[in-house]
Amino acid sequence: MPDTLTDARVLVAVPDGAEGARAVSELGEELGVEPVPKRGAMATEYLRDLAPTVDCIVCLSDRAEWVKDLSEAAPSVPLIVYGDHTPPAPVDGIVASDGGMGTLSKRVADQIRRSRERDRLAEANAKLTALGAYSREITACESVEEVVDNVVDAVTEALAYGECVLALAEGGMFVPYGDTLPYEPEITLTVAEGVAGRTYQTQESQLVDKYRTDPDRNRRVPNVGSVASIPIGDHGVLQVTTERTDAFDERDLEFLEIVGSHAREALSRLRRESVLRVERDRLHAFFEGLPAPTVYVEAEAGDPPVLADANAAYDAAFPDAPVGEPVETAFPTECERRLYCESIRSEGCRSVTVRRETAAGGTESMTLAFFPVQTPGIEAAGFGVYVSDVSLP
Repeated sequence: MPDTLTDARVLVAVPDGAEGARAVSELGEELGVEPVPKRGAMATEYLRDLAPTVDCIVCLSDRAEWVKDLSEAAPSVPLIVYGDHTPPAPVDGIVASDGGMGTLSKRVADQIRRSRERDRLAEANAKLTALGAYSREITACESVEEVVDNVVDAVTEALAYGECVLALAEGGMFVPYGDTLPYEPEITLTVAEGVAGRTYQTQESQLVDKYRTDPDRNRRVPNVGSVASIPIGDHGVLQVTTERTDAFDERDLEFLEIVGSHAREALSRLRRESVLRVERDRLHAFFEGLPAPTVYVEAEAGDPPVLADANAAYDAAFPDAPVGEPVETAFPTECERRLYCESIRSEGCRSVTVRRETAAGGTESMTLAFFPVQTPGIEAAGFGVYVSDVSLP
């Protein structure tokens, strides 16, 4: 987005009885804008009603009372005085009348740019603060749909963009999971087409100032002038659009990349958890069918492990398993308790020999092997398998 003052609104306050038309015209030509001239009390009245729309006030007089009135009418708007005396009222700059319109216009332009930069920094800080809450929400999401909803909310509410779309890659195609577009996103794109495809394939953010001349423009997309597009890893892309050209800059990309990084992290976590759930279900099915006595032990963060489940073979060999009890009370031998407590948060299989009384009567020597596994939402877990010559010849 180019640094231009063509959209700047400069109010030129002309004192009553003074010839200011020429000065207003020259200032406008120097700045490349159309100034808003107002005479006498009309200038202060204008500011009382429309100060938020004004970028800078130029007062073509150093008369103290009038400068004071202008300053009080719009204290947050930069005020430049064109005159030879320093008024007592607070002003942002004074340009001597013998400096000419060139000097005055340069001072006004510099002041507008500084003010806009301050405004941009203030806006950036406000957006970063707002993003903090949304980032935590996105990171904690428990479903893809939650991630999508929170990403769209972050983009439209915290960052105040009007049009956005979050498209996820499925089967080589982009699927719009969430959007605020003014039209139905029925256009189908492969993950190699359009600005979205370029973003996805390169895994680099794209800033398109003039979409209609972009080589990857999709002609079926209506009324798009600018695009800011960021990758969400291999999950998809996040885009904001507008009808205006040159609407976004690098700062816009930086904000969107913050949202995108949290979305990528959340979607990657959900994908890992989905894979782990499938593996866990497969392991539990195997667990239930094992002919050897087997238990499932798990531990929450910072808590001691508990006996979470036992298969039918374990119940047959050791009836009335205290499922739900801590390991320290669920198993009768010190050898078992130590193995579960010491191995549940480690890697690799460990085994010990234990002696247990069985339902058949008597005491039997067994090899107890512990296998750690990853379980979604659980800090640590694993299976304990009791093997003897009787159960596994």
